[in-house]
Amino acid sequence: MMAMTEIVRIHHMKQPRRPHHIPDWAEARGMTQADLARELDADKSVVSRWYKGSTPSEDYQNRLAALFNCDRDALFRHPDDDWMAKFFADRSRDEIERMKRTLEAAFPRKRA
Repeated sequence: MMAMTEIVRIHHMKQPRRPHHIPDWAEARGMTQADLARELDADKSVVSRWYKGSTPSEDYQNRLAALFNCDRDALFRHPDDDWMAKFFADRSRDEIERMKRTLEAAFPRKRA
């Protein structure tokens, strides 16, 4: 008999759901679901589940990150957001402020 404090995990290998941008990363690399399945040696149904919102296992997250040439956490950001984060990383506050002013001047927000 189990103690009351012992937790039984029926699906102990199941990855908790976490929103990701795998379809966006694949599209940015010009890859289809079939390409991902082939490159990762994964079953097409596994890749299809990712496209429907299922979160890949840590092993597949590592493999996807290697395939997309990004870090694992980047899979949970849109590729454009990841690019911006890398572009602004390790910049001084002054550089960031100048870049923001330049972008705002080049692309002013349209007033409603």
